[in-house]
Amino acid sequence: MFETISFYVFWLWALAFVFAGWGVYGAQRLAFRTARRARDPLGDTYTPQVAVIAPIKGVDEDTAGNIASLLQLDYPKYRVIFSIESERDPVLQLLQATAAQDPRVDIVIAGESDHRGQKVHNQLAAVERTTEADEVLAFVDADARPKPNWLRALVTPLSYHKSIAAVTGYRFYVPINGTAASKVVCAINAQVAALFGPYRRTFAWGGSMAMRRSEFFSLDVHQHWQNAMSDDYVLSYCVRGLHKRVVHFAPQCLVASEAAFTWSSLREFAVRQYRITKVCAPWVWLTAVGGAALNLFVLAYTFTAAMVGFIWPDLVPDWYIFSALFYVLYGAAIIRGFFLMLAGETFLPEHKPAIRSGWLWFTFFMPVVMLVNFLTLARAGFGRTITWRGITYKMVSRTKTVVSRPTNHDDNQPFNTKTPSHEVARRV
Repeated sequence: MFETISFYVFWLWALAFVFAGWGVYGAQRLAFRTARRARDPLGDTYTPQVAVIAPIKGVDEDTAGNIASLLQLDYPKYRVIFSIESERDPVLQLLQATAAQDPRVDIVIAGESDHRGQKVHNQLAAVERTTEADEVLAFVDADARPKPNWLRALVTPLSYHKSIAAVTGYRFYVPINGTAASKVVCAINAQVAALFGPYRRTFAWGGSMAMRRSEFFSLDVHQHWQNAMSDDYVLSYCVRGLHKRVVHFAPQCLVASEAAFTWSSLREFAVRQYRITKVCAPWVWLTAVGGAALNLFVLAYTFTAAMVGFIWPDLVPDWYIFSALFYVLYGAAIIRGFFLMLAGETFLPEHKPAIRSGWLWFTFFMPVVMLVNFLTLARAGFGRTITWRGITYKMVSRTKTVVSRPTNHDDNQPFNTKTPSHEVARRV
């Protein structure tokens, strides 16, 4: 069998090697070049009035601290608009107490959405509260605790070049409960983080993104959000796909997300995110699932051929070639993972011990990480329905969503589309 199809497998391996080389290049760029850019000083000449929009839902032990952090940013002119779904939400009392002490706080009650994602619904309601005086709109997840320079780092690149229409940050998961699932999430998410950089294929991340208010309307983001499930993919589609503008990555806005996953919550979280990706950015999903399948197949085939040939040389006379191919590809995966781990430690030195605790998954266990990633990608390919916070959404297309609500909806479940529904990760 190996002799018959080895020619075709060789070309599959060559393609896999290209993918592997591209992955190593992206990882080392994140660890070195992008990390150096993160240390560049931020200018203080471009400081337009900013409306920070934070959709929020429910109260947990970090809510008060997260709200306070949004009011302690090192930026001269900004206000924060908190948008909630219902007056029944217990977070309203906390927001009202905060607003009584700080005039920069505004509160919007968006109401229940019946035709788009609740987060997008809350964001649009907050946008309606802004005025022309708010030159820039900055969107942030309410469970975030940004550093003081976060807003300045997010806004400043809008002045770099007229081609830049939006600026984004991203996250790096930090395992905090010691489970293998949390470490796998950290390794998978780090591979996504390596895609971010100062080039056109960068896409926006809804937990930390900004654009000029005038362009939010002129690029039709508000129109495409009307029936959408995803805020960031649709914004990226408007900026990059429709108007050929640039989403710029601000490396200073790479933030830590504390993750406490189990295998069950990992499956729920990953399938939901990949299913949104499949509907909103199908080529991204196809590339991811195809690349994962290719790497796993070539790794498994070359390993099997090498083992069979080592035990029975007559069956696979060229087994040593298969062995060399396997070690090259496996070695590339280990090197890529090492660079990704190094990038996390460089950007987030205060979390170095937690990140380093997953070193086996970043290196020698990377094929297992790839397998988990492939299985969740493949499972996400079946269906267009997700359930989040007890609400069922059917994504008909990127800009059309059907919403089904339960009769007894819980108003105290924290509002965050990027974390597991029963194990909320905290961004710091």
